Amino acid sequence: MTSEIVERVRRSSRYRDVDPTLIERLAVEEAPKSRTADDAVKRVKRRLHQAVGAFRGAKATTAFSTSSSLADPALRAACADAMRAHASTRERLPHLERFYPGIWEHTGVPRRLLDLGCGLNPLALPWMGIGDAEYLAVDVDARPLDTVHGFLETVGQAHRVEARDLVARPPDDAADVALLLKLVTTLDRQDPDAAARLLRALRARHAVVSFASRSLGGRGDARSRTYRQRLDRLATDAGRVTSVSEASVPNELAFVLALEPIDG
Repeated sequence: MTSEIVERVRRSSRYRDVDPTLIERLAVEEAPKSRTADDAVKRVKRRLHQAVGAFRGAKATTAFSTSSSLADPALRAACADAMRAHASTRERLPHLERFYPGIWEHTGVPRRLLDLGCGLNPLALPWMGIGDAEYLAVDVDARPLDTVHGFLETVGQAHRVEARDLVARPPDDAADVALLLKLVTTLDRQDPDAAARLLRALRARHAVVSFASRSLGGRGDARSRTYRQRLDRLATDAGRVTSVSEASVPNELAFVLALEPIDG
């Protein structure tokens, strides 16, 4: 029944761009719980919505024209317009000017940046200040990756994009900084151990973990407290976090984790 479930889900226009590895993994997990193939398809689509669909807005259709500078106001306006099509980057837009500089204060400006579960975040490149660093963009959904590749190609940024199920296949690329922006809660819905496994596997000096938070109100903020507790558990479970620094902005709790190196 598993192959039938995968085929039917992949025929859906909503999920045809999703890495097949994810669909196959979910089909294997949901088939034994399902009464019929129809029930299994519904279960897989429900979980795909949690992993992918809930963050999608309208498809980004912005056409980027070659610009002499990432500081060009027209290019920045086009990037901001495109980022509004994805829920995660839309929430970050008001704080881009300070978000990445605040991170690099703890990590140094990376020469190789790994962006995991990236969505349309690479379109924030004009605000990042990473020069000619190589940008590795990974997401389970090929739809935003098409936009990301077109943009990075247009501006001449060294890059690679890859559709990958991070729960089943953590990347083995070496990087100075790995971004896991608003990714942990998505991984938690799929597998409570996935985020810790990912951190243990990363060949990066630093990992940046963030959580969406509309209020950073301090002690009385239950959401902030919950996410800080989740970050503490994650750092403990990963087993290689040597220090944690904070680089939060309004709407987003962000933590910079220094990681022990992996041999090899």
